[in-house]
This record gives sequence, structure tokens and C-alpha cells, in this order.
Amino acid sequence: MKEVRGCGMRSAVGFLSRRTIGGQPRLKEEFQRRRLAGCSSLFKKDMLGHFGCVNAIEFSNNGGQWLVSGGDDRRVLLWHMEKAIHSRAKPIKLKGEHLSNIFCLAFDSTNKRVFSGGNDEQVILHDVERGETLNVFLHDDAVYGLSVSPVNDNVFASSSDDGRVLIWDTREPPHGEPFCLANYPSAFHSVMFNPVEPRLLATANSKEGVGLWDIRKPRCSLLRYGGSLSLQSAMSVRFNSQGTQLLALRRRLPPVLYELHSRLPSFQFDNQGYFNSCTMKSCCFAGDHDQVPKWKGSCIALVK
Repeated sequence: MKEVRGCGMRSAVGFLSRRTIGGQPRLKEEFQRRRLAGCSSLFKKDMLGHFGCVNAIEFSNNGGQWLVSGGDDRRVLLWHMEKAIHSRAKPIKLKGEHLSNIFCLAFDSTNKRVFSGGNDEQVILHDVERGETLNVFLHDDAVYGLSVSPVNDNVFASSSDDGRVLIWDTREPPHGEPFCLANYPSAFHSVMFNPVEPRLLATANSKEGVGLWDIRKPRCSLLRYGGSLSLQSAMSVRFNSQGTQLLALRRRLPPVLYELHSRLPSFQFDNQGYFNSCTMKSCCFAGDHDQVPKWKGSCIALVK
């Protein structure tokens, strides 16, 4: 049978026909890929709930049923995605409220708890079902990044403006001393556990750039990415789902992709004659195979 091409694989009718007539039951991922690549009128909806700038959003694990958001209004809002998209359902406001701007959020693996951190020098642990505050972890300066261990929901990492990356255990007393993985004179804007090798963490530092760390060897990075430009300002870094690549944002430089064990970039997302004129805030991988890099900022301009 001749393969159906073009719009046949970008429409629901074409997808169902190919799956039924062609005997190809596992076409969901390919259908989504072609739909995103070939259509210019995809559905979008404004989700209104905050009273100020939204600085952080995170989808829940295993399908993204929930979305958590936080920003300058100091509130953490929880959205049920299906209800938010198809109705006017309002988000759930978690009871724990920050004293200043929220900069980062994270779900644990069960999606039962949410971590939030920000300018008020603390991380709040929220219970999703009851909306209650479970714990508060005090820092010495603003908290810019959070990451929960992929193998232990009681362990999370935070990166701070005081130049430290701290590893916390929620089972310990909240005012206990956390484990210090890194301590620099300059701010850490981002931290993330490797999803496959949780002993490894990636960081983005305002002066030292992107680094790879082993939790068994604190205070000294395993690798600094960037080659001859390793000392550069970086504000975000993310692993792909396989833990084999890192996507990073650098100040006034193109977004860059690194292989895990190579300090030299494997690809820079640049175009001759263009540059990013304003700060980009965060990045992530998208797509069923992490094939789409994405980044956002408060003001991103491509100037020729």
C-alpha cells in the first residue's frame, strides 16, 4: 500500500485511516511530531490567574496532567491542564505563600509534593492534595534553581545567589545544615540532577559558566563546559531525558548543546547576522525524543 504523506498524517482523519487500514497501531508519536512540524494554527489559550509576572512553570511528571506556576505575586498556583484548557476552571492556590518573587519550582516524582523557591531566601515544600505547607528550608540568599533527585523524593538540590549549591534531605530537621556541593563567589542560577545517573548534577553559574558535578566529590567540578570560553555567564542548564546531553543558556551568546562528557559544544543555535540582545531565563528539551530545544526570556530579541 502506498504510504500516505502530507496532510494525511497531520490530520486526525488521516492518522486514524493510516492506523486502521495500514495496520500500524503505534503512530501516536509520529502523528504528534508531524502535527507540530506542519501546522501553523495549533490551539493555544491564555491561562489567567496571576497578578504579576510569571517567572516559573513546571509540568507534572508522567504526562503533564498538572502545571504549577509562580511569579512576582508570590503565589504558587496549581492548574489541572485538561480543565484549564477546555473550561474556565480556576487554578488551585497553594496555602504556602512566599514573601517575595518566586523564581523556581519542582514536582517530586509522585506529583504529590511541590517545591518552590525565590527571592525571600527560602524553599517551601507544599502538599498538592491538601494545599498545606509541609516544610520550609531557609537559605542565606535568593534561590534561583531547584531539582529533585530522580531516585529519592526526599532529596533535592537548590542553587542560590550566595554562590552555593546545597543538597537537602526533607527527613532532616528543617534548620539543619545541608550538604554543600559547590561554593563559588558568584551566583548559581540553575541546578539539575542527571535523570539517569543521579550522582551527577549540572549547574549554571553567573561567572563560571556550565559545570558538571559528582555528589561524591564536592567543592570541585568534574567538567567545565565551553572549551576556551568556559568562564562565561550562564543562567540555565537542563539534561535531556537520557542524561546524555545538556542544553544551556549563556548571557549574550547563542544557546548551546553539549554531550555529557565533552567540554566542547556539539551545536550552537545561532544564525549569521543575528544575536540575542536581551537576557534569556530558562531552557528545556521538548518532543517525544527530546528533539526540540526551547528557551524563554523576559525580553528576547533577534537583531540583524
